Amino acid sequence: MLVFPIVFYPLRLNFDGLLFPSARPLTSDNLRFGLISSGLITLIFLGANFIPSIWDAFQFTGATAAVCIGFIFPAAITLRDRHGIATKKDKILCIFMIVLAVFSNLVAMYSDAYALFKKNASPRE
Repeated sequence: MLVFPIVFYPLRLNFDGLLFPSARPLTSDNLRFGLISSGLITLIFLGANFIPSIWDAFQFTGATAAVCIGFIFPAAITLRDRHGIATKKDKILCIFMIVLAVFSNLVAMYSDAYALFKKNASPRE
């Protein structure tokens, strides 16, 4: 029962930080807090009602999360290069790694979607 609030709180904070990076804290802006909360709850409600099986959601989430954690996030951190130690070769390799990760993620998601629709398609006679 308490899993949703524990997961929803950091989701709301991170979403707010992504959309409004220089705004005042979320706790002091009731309108923004209400809009973000209601938008996320609506999105979660629609997803819970229209996703046929939790395993389908796990397939798409797993395919996306694995690529992001393994390839996109490390390459993005290297591209950010706060200390200026990355060479031009490193940055080119990071861009190639991100492009390759996005391509492989698209292939994985297409494969998951194709299997989902093929499984649910009714046979035509």
